[in-house]
Amino acid sequence: MIQHIYENYHIHVKEFTPLGPYKSFWVRNKIYVLLPAGHLQEEELVEMKKLSDYMNQQGDITVATFVPNVQGYYVSEIEETNYCLLKGIRTLERNVISLGSELSLFHKRGAFFSEEIEHLSRIGEWKSLWEKRLDQLERFWQSKIASHPTDVFEQLFIESFPYYLGLAENAIQYVVDTEIDDNPQPTDAATICQERFTPLLWQQTKRLKLPVDWVYDHPSRDLAEWVRHISFEKRENWEETIVQFLTDYERNYSLSSFGWRLLFARLLFPLHYFETIEGYYLTGNETQKYVYQDRLETILRRVDQSEQFLQQFYDLIRLPIDRLGIRKIDWLT
Repeated sequence: MIQHIYENYHIHVKEFTPLGPYKSFWVRNKIYVLLPAGHLQEEELVEMKKLSDYMNQQGDITVATFVPNVQGYYVSEIEETNYCLLKGIRTLERNVISLGSELSLFHKRGAFFSEEIEHLSRIGEWKSLWEKRLDQLERFWQSKIASHPTDVFEQLFIESFPYYLGLAENAIQYVVDTEIDDNPQPTDAATICQERFTPLLWQQTKRLKLPVDWVYDHPSRDLAEWVRHISFEKRENWEETIVQFLTDYERNYSLSSFGWRLLFARLLFPLHYFETIEGYYLTGNETQKYVYQDRLETILRRVDQSEQFLQQFYDLIRLPIDRLGIRKIDWLT
C-alpha cells in the first residue's frame, strides 16, 4: 500500500495509523486519510469536493480536502479498489467547544454555499425516499409471510412490521402536514449534513470532517440522528445530554417551528428498525446476523420506552409548542 501511495501521489509514507475505520498517515503537520470510494458515484464526489473546498475557503480547518493523484484525478485504483486521498491539518485535536456549538457553526457556514447541489441533495425528499423504502420493505414482508419462515428473526420481523409500518406512515404524514401548515424560514435553508450524524462520527476521526460522510439537507437531519442515537443508547444522564446538545446548538443557529417539526418527523420515522431489518437480509455474515437479531430484540423490547420518549420529546426540550403552533400526535398523547 505504501508503494501504491507513492506511485499514485508521489508521497513518501513511513507508516499507517488507524483513524476510526480508515488508514491514515502523517507528513509533517498534515494528516492524510485513505478512503474507499467504490460506493460513491463520480457526480457525488465532484459535489463533495466542491463543498469541502468551499468550507476550507470559509476558514473551517477541521474539514479534509481532496488530494489529486499524479494524473490529476481524485480517485485512484489501488489493489482493485477505488480510493480517495484526503488531507487535513494537525490543529484538530483541540476540543474547545461543545459538539452542539460545533455542529451549528458547521451548518451555518454550509448554508451559504451558493452553487447548485443535485446528486447529494436530500432537501425536500424525505417523504418520497421514506415512501419508497416503506413500499420495498412491505413487499418483502408480504413475501416472507407467504413463505412461512420458522427462523426467529424472520418471525419477529413478520410480527413487528405492521406496527413500524404505521409509525413510518405517521412520520410521512407529519412531514406533509408540516409543509402545508408552516413556512420555512432562512434557517431552514439546505446545508451540509452528515449521512448519519452520531456522537462517534467526528470523535473517531479526532474532529476531522470527511466529505464522504456528507449529504446536502435540512439541518434538522443531523440533530435528529444524533438525538435518535443518544435516546437509543440510554447512557447515564442521556436526557440532560440531549437538552444540553440542542441548547448549545441553538445559541448559534436556532431552529424555526418548521425545523422543529421536521426534526420530530425524523425521530418518528423508525430508521433504526428499517436499518436493522435491511442489514440482516443484506449481510452474508452469520455472526453479523446474530448482531442484527440482538439489535431487533432490543428495539422490540423498548417499544414502550420509545413511544414515551416521542410523547415527551417537546416537553423534555421545553419547546413552547402552543406559541409555535406545533401540534402533538394524537395517539402519542
